[in-house]
Parts: sequence; C-alpha cells; structure tokens
Amino acid sequence: MNPSQLVKMANQISDFFSADCSEEDAAAEIASHLQRFWAPAMRQRLALAVQQGEAQDLRPAARRAVQALTSPVEQH
Repeated sequence: MNPSQLVKMANQISDFFSADCSEEDAAAEIASHLQRFWAPAMRQRLALAVQQGEAQDLRPAARRAVQALTSPVEQH
C-alpha cells in the first residue's frame, strides 16, 4: 500500500478515537485497532513511513500508536 493511503486511514482511525478521550488513551485504542485489524505488512509499511519522514501528516495520537507498536517491549 501507498504510505499516503495508510496515513489517511490511520488519521481517520485517530479522529474516531480522539473525539472522546485524551491523546494517550486514543493512542492506546489506535494501537489496539491497528494490531487487530491491519495486516502486519500494513503496520510495517506505516512504521517505515514514519521512520523515513514520509508520514508528516500523521496525527499525533496515531504517531504514538505506531511508535508503541514498533518499540521493543521492556523486560523485567
């Protein structure tokens, strides 16, 4: 998929979840949605677009969600 299409879709999801909650809560909901409903290749391509600066229009909550999905899990 084209990165601009993925950004557009992620922004629509962000708008939905950001309407009624804080950016932090919205980011968690967006991450959950992306994990459940997006194919791994779509998530990876969006993350790559963020990393390469191709997703400048991505909403802050969606950006946080992508970062949460791509950051390594801390182990204790």
